[in-house]
Amino acid sequence: MTKATPPSKEEFKARLAKAQKQQEESSWENADLEVERSSAHGRAWRLSVEIVAAMALCGWFGWLLDKWLDTKPWLLLAFLILGAGVGLYNTIKVAKQMNAGNFDE
Repeated sequence: MTKATPPSKEEFKARLAKAQKQQEESSWENADLEVERSSAHGRAWRLSVEIVAAMALCGWFGWLLDKWLDTKPWLLLAFLILGAGVGLYNTIKVAKQMNAGNFDE
């Protein structure tokens, strides 16, 4: 077997730049969401999902802790309030991005 010669620095930089561009184009974080750009309905749906998802996740976590620590219903209530705060924070952050036209964050 013969050893393959390593690529030159220019070839390597070109391949790296191509791979980075490909990754950036396919990345979820950098992709504009068509639903958000196309209609007010899509934007409203996204904002409502932010609040509901945060409350559901925190409520579920609070319920599990209540069940495990036998503190019903106090941790559930505390985590629901925490979830509402987190959901509101996320909703405000996303709404600011939507108003600025910056969907890639």
